[in-house]
Amino acid sequence: MKNNKYFSKIAEKIVPYQWEESLSDEVLRFDTNTVPFPPPNLQRFFKSLGNNCPINEYKDPSYKKLETLIAQYEKVQSDMITVTNSGDEALDILAKTFLDDDDTFLVTPPTYEIFSIQCELNKGRKVEVPLSGKLFNVNTNKIITTTNEQKVKLIFLCNPNNPTGTIISQSDIEKVVRCCSTIVVVDEAYREFYGNSSVTLLKKYDNLVILRSFSKFAGIAGARVGYLIANSFLSSKFHSIRFPMGVSYFSYKLAEWVLENDQQWMNQQIEMIKTERERLSNKLLVMGFYVLPSKANFLLVNIGARVKEIQDKLKKKGILIRDRSSKKYLTGCVRITVRSRKENDVLINALKKIV
Repeated sequence: MKNNKYFSKIAEKIVPYQWEESLSDEVLRFDTNTVPFPPPNLQRFFKSLGNNCPINEYKDPSYKKLETLIAQYEKVQSDMITVTNSGDEALDILAKTFLDDDDTFLVTPPTYEIFSIQCELNKGRKVEVPLSGKLFNVNTNKIITTTNEQKVKLIFLCNPNNPTGTIISQSDIEKVVRCCSTIVVVDEAYREFYGNSSVTLLKKYDNLVILRSFSKFAGIAGARVGYLIANSFLSSKFHSIRFPMGVSYFSYKLAEWVLENDQQWMNQQIEMIKTERERLSNKLLVMGFYVLPSKANFLLVNIGARVKEIQDKLKKKGILIRDRSSKKYLTGCVRITVRSRKENDVLINALKKIV
């Protein structure tokens, strides 16, 4: 059936988020911004579940233990945490909580596309304040002016930003939060690769929400666990809007496990990626590409008019990179995930043969 008369107006115009097709396990994925290795003690984790694993029950539908562990990790109170089925569900919760039909939300393109997708699915209307210049700087004054003039209900800032890897200073974030009488969401999915956080601002401002994900820093992207950090009043409302028991038993138990057992490994992995980020960036610069300075676990690289050719040749060698060249503001650009030294060398050697 291809009759779109049944679709809502929103469903009819939504463009799906695009992923590269799934290929064999031998393919090197430089396109997903995941870390190169899973947690080291997965066998111990599954053994810890035992033969009496209560998969037939809703064992802990409120995720109380996980909330407590996250709160300890974030150095906040546990009633400030809302566990979600990925950061993307967290975005859906935010849209449902703060947007009525035709309310405006503000994004700073080029940025994470799911901000707009989830808000538009919830009948929000997008306002853009594009990043500016060769370094994709945030225009805080323009954000404040636009918010006040267009009565923006929800502002999204991504720090570090996906896909650019650029950052917003804490003083600029605080300026936006202080000067805008609306909810400001700071997506800190890649925070550990940068080192700074806006979590401390939650003590001063009640209109700030922090969005987080276990996919990057904890190495469990396939588990799909995210969370929101906000004051207890907002958090209680997020809990009421969140889909009941939406995080699988295995996923939230694994998130508990990595926080209890694998924080040293996480720190080692993050430091390795930060070191490799600089090395990979330098190698690409030597090859003549423009590489945007990054504070995330990926690089935005302008490879010019040969984007499609280079991407296709890499794919034939079993290497996937993320083509962003068709997106506004990103002509000629690809996004490359920083992986292990061995994997990065495979990419570098392949590129040398192509270019």
